[in-house]
Amino acid sequence: ANVARVLAHEEVRDAAHVRAKQKEVEAAGGEGLVLRHPTAPHRAGRSAELLKVKSVHDDEAVVTGHEQGKGKHAGRLGALVCRLRSGKAFKVGTGFSDAQREAPPPIGAVITFSYFELTKAEVPRFPAFMRVRPDVDPADFK
Repeated sequence: ANVARVLAHEEVRDAAHVRAKQKEVEAAGGEGLVLRHPTAPHRAGRSAELLKVKSVHDDEAVVTGHEQGKGKHAGRLGALVCRLRSGKAFKVGTGFSDAQREAPPPIGAVITFSYFELTKAEVPRFPAFMRVRPDVDPADFK
C-alpha cells in the first residue's frame, strides 16, 4: 500500500553538508535532495524556491545510427542510436543544438553524454548529448 509520510527536514549548514546528505540519500537508493527556501510558502508545481539536487554522470558511446525527428524536429535528427563499451545499445535524443540536429555526429563518431543513473537493464537513464570526442578510438566499443 502507498503510504504518505513526513520526511525529516533539516537546515542546510553549507555546501559540504548538502553533498554529504546527497551521498547518504543516494547510497540508500534515493534519487537526490530537494532544497526549499526556508521562508517560502508551499506552492503546487514548479517554483523558484525549490532546487532539486542529484548526481549527474557522464560517459562515452559510439554512434551506430540516426533516428529521424518528429514534430518540430521533422526532417532532421531526432536521436542518435549509440553503443556503450559494454555493448549495450541506447538512444540519445536531447542536448543537441539546432545546428547539431541539422548536421549530427556521423556514424562511427564517439560522443560524450551525461545521464543520471543506469537502469536495471544497464543503459543510461535520461542521456543528454554533450560533445563529440575525436580523441577516443571507436574500436574501444564492442
